[in-house]
Amino acid sequence: MFNFTAPPPLALYVHIPWCVRKCPYCDFNSHELRDELPERDYIAALLRDLEQDLPQVWGRTVESIFIGGGTPSLFSPEAIAELLSGLRARLNLKPGLEITLEGHPGTVEQQRFADFRAAGINRLSIGIQSFNDTHLERLGRIHGRREAIRAAEAAHASGFDNFNLDLMFGLPQQRIDEALEDLSTALDLEPAHRSWYQAHPGAQHLVSFPSAAAAGWMTACRTSRKRARSGSAPEAILSTRSRLTPGAGANAGTT
Repeated sequence: MFNFTAPPPLALYVHIPWCVRKCPYCDFNSHELRDELPERDYIAALLRDLEQDLPQVWGRTVESIFIGGGTPSLFSPEAIAELLSGLRARLNLKPGLEITLEGHPGTVEQQRFADFRAAGINRLSIGIQSFNDTHLERLGRIHGRREAIRAAEAAHASGFDNFNLDLMFGLPQQRIDEALEDLSTALDLEPAHRSWYQAHPGAQHLVSFPSAAAAGWMTACRTSRKRARSGSAPEAILSTRSRLTPGAGANAGTT
């Protein structure tokens, strides 16, 4: 039994389900945008929903906020500012808390990142998935290698020193050296954090390489640590995990 001396803190996840195009491997609650984004109506609905749960969290501090999807960066910076203002008015937010927004490389530019930062976002999570154009096309992504690199560079240029790059490995017909090249490119872009997901067998059109995946994972981790220690890359965090199969649980979105 838990014996808390004080109410435990909270982390808040906010879901914005729309995206430009639904990726065929995605099993999250996301929907292709077919009309104008209902920004104001959706934010009002989110805040009404939150208000129903407020009695359950009185006295507890929110220590981080993650806005995922879908592609939340489709929402305007003004809409994100309105959302954060509504959250501040209703919740006890820790001063200087981390507020993450997921972004898609195909829907961002430097000025938009800067505007999100002005709205109150202080961390980005960018859904790169791969820097290989062939694999990105197979994944049904709307961006290519050039846009992926440009998104990371735009994050730096707009003042974000804290951002994550999402990558996937175990893609259809992907070789180990290609997976490691993706990771190496991500290292060169110097994010504060990298998430490296294994494509899950539950997605019918994705086939992960079997025992070779483990070898690639171990090699990549050694490469990452060696480069960080040598000073050729920042001491960035590397997370490795598998994409969840349908019904296995929830994680941040798959922007």
